Amino acid sequence: MFAKDNSKVDAARPWASLVDEPWYMDLQKLANEELMRMYTMFADGRYRFAKNAWYIPLGTDQRCPIMVAKGFRSPDTLDRMAEFQDTAKTLEAEYRNFIDAWDFGYITRRDIEIAILKILESRNIEITEHASGSA
Repeated sequence: MFAKDNSKVDAARPWASLVDEPWYMDLQKLANEELMRMYTMFADGRYRFAKNAWYIPLGTDQRCPIMVAKGFRSPDTLDRMAEFQDTAKTLEAEYRNFIDAWDFGYITRRDIEIAILKILESRNIEITEHASGSA
């Protein structure tokens, strides 16, 4: 969906269209705690996730959703900056589909929130089904 000025409206897509998306598969690699960390930051609404801020996070706190999910903080020294850049390169390779979708505006905050909730819900159902099946 697009607004009159061709900017993307922050409206969620139908759930069925999200499950087969490569970025959704990347999100599924995250642990429940990491998903909750990301979801909380989105739901709070006070933090603006950065786009294209992987290697030189200058000024304010500029982390992409994956860096936040993984618990990495913005660097405050040159040594930490080098470490941040190395970590970013590793994560960028592992979560390429999600990062590209986020950086290029293919997915919205709402898409990610819904995807996180669906992933957590499906994991809970799997755990419940597994537990009831072994009894």
